[in-house]
Amino acid sequence: MGLDPDAITIDTVERYQGGARDVILISCCVHSAGQLAKLANLSAEGVDRKLNVALTRAREQVIVLGNPEVLREDVRYRDFMDQYSA
Repeated sequence: MGLDPDAITIDTVERYQGGARDVILISCCVHSAGQLAKLANLSAEGVDRKLNVALTRAREQVIVLGNPEVLREDVRYRDFMDQYSA
């Protein structure tokens, strides 16, 4: 079974707001906690809006790519990995 290139979309988190996909791939290609902090868009409650949108758009599966040591420096990613890592 091959992938249908017409069934794949690549876009920013902001543009997926209001839409859903079967699989969401999140690429966190950062090399330091400072770079990771620049990706975050925190609400007053401390929720990362971008991460929340990405996670809630997946109907079936979420795949997060990144350096686990760097991601663990952020409490949101650390909690996510602790709960969902295989």
